[in-house]
Amino acid sequence: MRRSVGSLFRRFTARVNDCHVGSLRAEDIEDFFYGPGGLHTGAGVTTLANYRVMMLGFLRHCDRREWLARPVSQLTAGLREKSTQSNRNRFRMTRGELRRLMDAAEFPRDRALIAFVANTGLRISEAVRMRVRDVSFGKGELYVYLVKTKEEVTVPLSLDLEGELRAWLTTYTEAAGDLKRGHYLFPVCLRHTFMPGHAQVRNPERVLNPEGMISNPQAIIKEVAERAEIELEPGDAWHTIRRSFARILYEDAREHGHDNALRIVQAALNHKEVSTTERYLGLDIERQRYADMIKGKRFLTADLDNAKIIPLDERRAGRG
Repeated sequence: MRRSVGSLFRRFTARVNDCHVGSLRAEDIEDFFYGPGGLHTGAGVTTLANYRVMMLGFLRHCDRREWLARPVSQLTAGLREKSTQSNRNRFRMTRGELRRLMDAAEFPRDRALIAFVANTGLRISEAVRMRVRDVSFGKGELYVYLVKTKEEVTVPLSLDLEGELRAWLTTYTEAAGDLKRGHYLFPVCLRHTFMPGHAQVRNPERVLNPEGMISNPQAIIKEVAERAEIELEPGDAWHTIRRSFARILYEDAREHGHDNALRIVQAALNHKEVSTTERYLGLDIERQRYADMIKGKRFLTADLDNAKIIPLDERRAGRG
């Protein structure tokens, strides 16, 4: 980790010509990440996010020592803009596509995990940490620990998700025996073993380890998405499901007459700022509504009697 941080900032100081840290501008940092030859050209989604965290930590360190001439929030405004607004035009699935993704999961655990994220909009890092005790069918609630904010929240249990979880827990119990409250809700599988007497033939049975947490959930969604013939961005597939949940919830709230639809989605996604939710959903929602209102329809003459409006070609003919 130290080597990564050191490498990052050696490259950064070279990029800004070894300028004094007090003279840093937001443009310098944004260009370092997203400009020509910037970090985004050779880093994946996860790596780039880690670099942003490193940069933020470095700037806060400098701010505490009063080395900066500008607030940290101003210097990193471009990073937040890029990291959240890049979601605007990303792929979001419909309800039908989410169901198709679930149906493509051959392993019951994988189906339940996809159903969990699709019905709650939680991050995959939060989903894989769920324990059996965190599900309350009686109260219709889920108790979730938010990794990002380090707090526990209560999430409502939809009827669809309840059915999926009940089916999965039945299968889980049959495969692993009586479950303890501390067992993982979506456990890892033990490594494949070979068939007795066949050193080169893997045993097709997947053995669950209730005390182990899934460490590579991206491999799960990649395999299922390929089977469903749904193209998802590498490293961002689980977040695509989260964005899809947010869009569906937003549209449902709007259709049911909720004027505070954006606030509802903000609460569901556990965003502290509504502006983050606006960027997360993407401005294309409001732009589409704007286009539906204007395209092919009257605007300045909308309040006039159509019978009194003379078509332009007739007016020109009268002048002739």
